[in-house]
Amino acid sequence: MKKAALVVGVVLALVPVSPAFADGIRDDQWHLQYLRVSEANEKTRGEGVTVAIVDNGVDRNHIDLTASVLPAIYTNGSLTAPGDPDGHGTALAGLIAGQGHGANRQNGVLGIAPGADILPVVLGSPATPDPTGVRTVTPDQLAEGIELATVRGAKVIVVGYSVGGSERLAQAVREAQAADAIIVAADGNRAGEAFEPYPAAYDGVLAAVPLSHAGDVLVTSDSGRRLGFGVPGEEIMTTNTGGGYRVDAGSAAAGELAAVVALVRAAYPKLPADEIVNRLSVTAVDAGAKGVDPEFGVGRVDLVPALTRVIPLAHPPAPSAVPSPSAAASATVAPPAAGPVVARSRGRLGWLLSLPLVAFIGVLLWYALRAEHRLRRSESTVASGEQRATG
Repeated sequence: MKKAALVVGVVLALVPVSPAFADGIRDDQWHLQYLRVSEANEKTRGEGVTVAIVDNGVDRNHIDLTASVLPAIYTNGSLTAPGDPDGHGTALAGLIAGQGHGANRQNGVLGIAPGADILPVVLGSPATPDPTGVRTVTPDQLAEGIELATVRGAKVIVVGYSVGGSERLAQAVREAQAADAIIVAADGNRAGEAFEPYPAAYDGVLAAVPLSHAGDVLVTSDSGRRLGFGVPGEEIMTTNTGGGYRVDAGSAAAGELAAVVALVRAAYPKLPADEIVNRLSVTAVDAGAKGVDPEFGVGRVDLVPALTRVIPLAHPPAPSAVPSPSAAASATVAPPAAGPVVARSRGRLGWLLSLPLVAFIGVLLWYALRAEHRLRRSESTVASGEQRATG
């Protein structure tokens, strides 16, 4: 069993804080300014998108989350008691869909996609608990969580753990992608900490690359970061279980990237997953080595252009499937091809519709024959008179 690299937050409070302190909480969310979230939320707040958090649960009673969190669903062997024993899932939830509280919701944690819904997918307890007390998750337990999120129809699935690979985990990822879901995974927490590369290393999974305040990569990875996207991953203020707040490190970046994906999905609800990823890729700011590289991945997320820029489809429909407007117009006005005229069937009683026409033609024929008969009689009478006159 592989040990999951779990973020260890600096707990600021385990009980609700005063409004004055909560104002300071919002001020410490530096990633909101970095990503220009206020401007992005003018386009969308993430309404209509469900983000599944595959973790230990979410504290849905947190004052900043009460309106965002759906009832939890549980994998086999998971605890059925509501809540979050270590605060990890609650931290991700706050970064995604925190709504703050107080007057005009100016206090507490604000999420990047505050209009999105959070679906907690609670993982089972490990078969062999780690003796250090650190929460561990096996690849197959994580796979079960992804499978359950897929069945429930989540279009964004976020995983804050890292594990070793397994065939079941790889299959769960493929099935989620086939269902048009986008999986976002943590890809590093703190420098020097062991961090397994999966599921971030699987094809199609978006790897959250943690960045410093200056935009530098904080943690390297063995995942390859073929679809890595840089987002803030240093001193990230967010929600904590028990109603408090915490400062998290790199793995919290997965929550931010999942929220970014949720916003783009909300802004373009008809686009499939690959086109959503394309918008993020085209608008990302290249950094490090030119092009995609194993440190920065695709580049730093640039949220506002991803939401607003006009971007051609990466995989447009085939011309035969969707005719162009000009082709459709020409097809509309083009005359039909010459060919034999085939009478349309009018059903078994359709011949009755022809009776008036037949009668009309019959009357015309009768009048024509009668007129011809009168003309012949007149000609015969005239001829007889002429014969008598000459005789």
